Amino acid sequence: MFLKSLILRGFKTFADQTELEFSPDVRITAIVGPNGCGKSNLMDAARWVLGEDNSRELRVATLSDIIFAGSTQRKALSLGEVTLLFDNTDGALPVPFTEVAVKRRTFREGESEFFINKNQCRLKDIKDLLLDTGLGEATYSIITQGRVDAILGSRGEERRAVFEEAAGINKYKTRKYAAEKKLIGAEQNILRISDIKVEISEHIITLEEQSRIAQRYIEVQNRAKELDLGLSRKIISQLLEKQQKLSRDLVRVKQAAQAQEADDETDQNELSALKQAQYKLEQDIDQIIVRREAEKDRLRDLELDRRFTAGEQQREAKALTELSDREIGLQQKISALKLQLEKEQAGLDLGDSPFSSSLSALVEQTKILTEQLSNLLAGFGKENALTLTLGHSQEKEETYKMKLEMLEEEARRLTKEKERLDFALQAHLVQLKNLDQRLAAVQPPAGAIDALAVKRQEKEALSSRLAVLEQKIRLADQQERQSLSEEANIEIALAKIEGELSGIAERLSLDYNITIPELEALPYEISNTQTAKREIDECRAKLRALEPVNLLAIEEFAKEKERLSFIEAQLADLNASRDNLRNLIGELDLKAEQTFLETMNKLSIVFSETFSKLFNGGEAKISLAADQPVLEAEIEISVRPAGRKWLPLPLLSGGERSLSAIAILFSLLKIRPSPFCFMDEVDAALDDANIGRFTEMLQDFSRQSQILVISHNKRTMAVANNIYGVTMEEPGVSKIISMKLAETAVA
Repeated sequence: MFLKSLILRGFKTFADQTELEFSPDVRITAIVGPNGCGKSNLMDAARWVLGEDNSRELRVATLSDIIFAGSTQRKALSLGEVTLLFDNTDGALPVPFTEVAVKRRTFREGESEFFINKNQCRLKDIKDLLLDTGLGEATYSIITQGRVDAILGSRGEERRAVFEEAAGINKYKTRKYAAEKKLIGAEQNILRISDIKVEISEHIITLEEQSRIAQRYIEVQNRAKELDLGLSRKIISQLLEKQQKLSRDLVRVKQAAQAQEADDETDQNELSALKQAQYKLEQDIDQIIVRREAEKDRLRDLELDRRFTAGEQQREAKALTELSDREIGLQQKISALKLQLEKEQAGLDLGDSPFSSSLSALVEQTKILTEQLSNLLAGFGKENALTLTLGHSQEKEETYKMKLEMLEEEARRLTKEKERLDFALQAHLVQLKNLDQRLAAVQPPAGAIDALAVKRQEKEALSSRLAVLEQKIRLADQQERQSLSEEANIEIALAKIEGELSGIAERLSLDYNITIPELEALPYEISNTQTAKREIDECRAKLRALEPVNLLAIEEFAKEKERLSFIEAQLADLNASRDNLRNLIGELDLKAEQTFLETMNKLSIVFSETFSKLFNGGEAKISLAADQPVLEAEIEISVRPAGRKWLPLPLLSGGERSLSAIAILFSLLKIRPSPFCFMDEVDAALDDANIGRFTEMLQDFSRQSQILVISHNKRTMAVANNIYGVTMEEPGVSKIISMKLAETAVA
């Protein structure tokens, strides 16, 4: 048997599915790589799939931590699994397959699954399959520096597991452990069954008397049952007759209610139609009233418009008269001003007179006085009442011209205003005429009042019909309520009968486990109800007198007698089985002791030879502690390197301790070869000379076992037939790189 492949998926840093293949001709495989790249995870994977559950041995806090936890570029996975594929051509594993695949899978929730050749199994099945093959629990086929320290530890019982695996006595110990458990169980069963036998014997005496009372109780109970069933049958018959009569009455009431419902539907339809007609009449009346109100509003608006227009026309006529009067006065002022201007233009010229200067001064003073008098008169409303013309004055002429222009401008403005007022007056006259015509047209016709009266009469007639129909419907509703009340009373009576029948059926089911149809098929009948009730009461009194009764006593009495016979036979079998188990344990102890002693004797010789070869001389021995049972004795290891005295293991150097442990492990492999041996940096503490002897030993033992070694030592790598490199191209994710040296050398 040899290891064909190791397959990992989601285990620790191996996120992707990774497969390491091993062929029969490749005897030594080296696994190399920088620190922290995940090399030791391969060994942890092999240990885990072989049944290791100690999280400390697997270098994790909890078992769920063996699943790939994710990285900066990848998400965490939900499961991890490892598969070991063995070639079983030689039949070393007790299964009828030439290839055996052992798989273990775990989920982040904590659940685990185990498979042998894709068939789900238990962890115990895997351990039993690998028992005494060198791959079992506490196996020496997986060696770490910690494992080396465990072998060299001061406690001898820590070493026993490795040596017992090599001796192949685990199967004896397993069988002995199972036999001891069975023996303990047999002893407990004997004690328990002996107690049960005493208890049953005492119980049978009590059950015999209870069985006699129970039989009498059953006889009386059967008579009461016959009477009760006959009485129930008669009561049910009476109830069914009453139920049929009520059912017929219910059908009659429902038919009458259906006919009344049809009439009600007709009346409701007629009522709905009358209400719709009434609603339409009310709409028509409202429309007539709305139209009349609208005409009144329109007439009122026209009247208001006419009054406003007439007022405007009168105001404009008055204004036009006033403007005509003002125009006449203005024309008179213009005519007077033109006369004064003509006089001014023909006035006195004193330029050539001898006293012209004195006269001019006098004239100026006279002008000033005249103007003052004119202004004074103007204050009293007497314009141009005083004028003085003493001769031609250019300034005065300009003044008259300016006043004349202003008066003429005012005359023109008055003319335009008169034209505007005259146009507005004519427009208002036309508008008044138009409004008079519209007022005459808006007057409501005499027939409109008659139409409103007719509609109101129709509404009153329709209301009378509605009142009559509503009264009819109310009477029909009252009759319907009476019918419903009668129907409800009948249904209540029927429900009561149904309840009584249901109660009787439930009582029959609970008391006698029969139905009403089954009761009707029974032959139980009674002739007199009162007599039957009285006899039933007598039977129940007898039953109460016999109570409490253990009705199961009859059956229990028979069963207990049968059980007592069975227990007596079982007790005899258990005593015989206990003796057989004691004999088997003795035989297993003797066989295991002989096998272990033979193995330890061979191991002591092989260990001495291997130690001498690795240490280039020297002696070593392995022995069992004296005065202790062989299968419990501590294992003592003594060594004497060349030229030195015998030394206890704790006094050796680190390299010597490692080399001693390696000698022990190689000796175990020589006595009981394992299909493969996985070593994790066991050469770390060895110097160059010891490395040489170590590699020679590797090559020697690789003929009988596959060697998988994790190492940083170049000389160890040099003897490998195949090298797997472990690297982390992606942070946190391990990747395998393979190099087959044998093929490279041939090429």
